[in-house]
Parts: sequence; structure tokens; C-alpha cells
Amino acid sequence: MKRFTTLSVIVGLLIFQSCAPKKPLYSPVGTPIVHNEPPATKDPYVPFTRDLFDKLSANNIDIKLVQFYIDQQLVLTRFLSNDQVAVKNGVIKLNSGKYVNEIVFPQYTPVVCETVEGDGLRVNAETNPNTTLKFLNSKQYSAVNYIFNPDKWNKDGSTEVIYNGNKYSVQCPTCSTNSPNEAKLVVKQSALDNLDKQSTIIKGRTIGGNFINGSNNGNGY
Repeated sequence: MKRFTTLSVIVGLLIFQSCAPKKPLYSPVGTPIVHNEPPATKDPYVPFTRDLFDKLSANNIDIKLVQFYIDQQLVLTRFLSNDQVAVKNGVIKLNSGKYVNEIVFPQYTPVVCETVEGDGLRVNAETNPNTTLKFLNSKQYSAVNYIFNPDKWNKDGSTEVIYNGNKYSVQCPTCSTNSPNEAKLVVKQSALDNLDKQSTIIKGRTIGGNFINGSNNGNGY
């Protein structure tokens, strides 16, 4: 009798489990949300031209307030004697048994205009007024852009500048011909957009025709 009862219980449990709703083998994964946000774009650089210079002048905008950039890498080098190893500008390298003082202007180094010299601009990446570089706009070199203008052109095509009272040769590793006269001044597009914006401030008008901060007496004239 006990065996029959036990067998009945087991059969009943099997029937109950077969009728019970089955659990899913896995939980469904919801559809992922895709954010189609446009990629962030960098503010592009555009050449600073003679037309832009004239536009600044026509609008009485101080050119010293414009942020310029040098679009190429410029490397200034000079050989040192043993008693010149301690220098303030740049780094010291040992090249072919000689000490070399090297000053590097990375590509797109920000600079400001120190002075306007005829058709050229003297720009500075430092606060020392003796560390300027000249960029020239002329028919001989470039009638449109302001390109790098050395203090001296040598017969072999090399160039020299006086930087902080010392004479350096100049190379341009990023220029296609390695000639630094390919380097030019550029500005950011957003700076140009700001120049094109002209704002008009409306003071407003009160009831009765009086203007705020104005002298109108209410007649609307």
C-alpha cells in the first residue's frame, strides 16, 4: 500500500511539472538606442590674405587682437662654441661632434602680431619682443598670402634670421621643398565669421512712445 501511495505521488508531480508554464531559456535583449550625433569637426584654418588685412583696417579692428598661426613647422638652428652651451632659447643637441642650439615652432604655432612693417607683419610666439619672425605680403613673393620672410637669403637657397640677438638658419621639415618661404600665416574660420557679424543693439521702447535711455517726449518722434 505504501509503495502504491509513493508511486502515485511521483506520477502526480511529473504530471504537474509537465503542465506548468515553462520559463524562457534567456531574457530577450532590448533594441539598443543608436545616437546619430554628427562627429565633432575641428575649426578649420584659412590663409590670412591681403584682403583680410584691408578688411580689418576698414573696420578699425586692431590687428594685434587677431590670433594668428604659422601653418608649417619652422626649425631654427645655430652651432655653438664650448663657451655658448648655456643658452636660454631652445634645446642643445650634439650633432657631428658640435653643439647645436635648436628652436622649434611646431605646425600651427599660435602667434600674435607685434608690429606692421610696410607690407609685412612681425609676429611673436613669445613675450620677448626680440623673438619676432616676419611674414611678408608682396608681389615678389606672394601678392595674396603673408609668407615667411627671412632676414637673409643665402646663395645656396638657405635662409637666416636674427632671433633674440643670435643668427639662426631656418628649415621647414613640413614644407614640400623644405624651403621656409612656403610657411604662411593662417587664422581660424570662426575668427573670420566673427568679423562678418555686425550687431545692432535695440534699446527698446516704452508705452507712450518713450525710448529707454532716450530723449523722446512721448510723441513717437
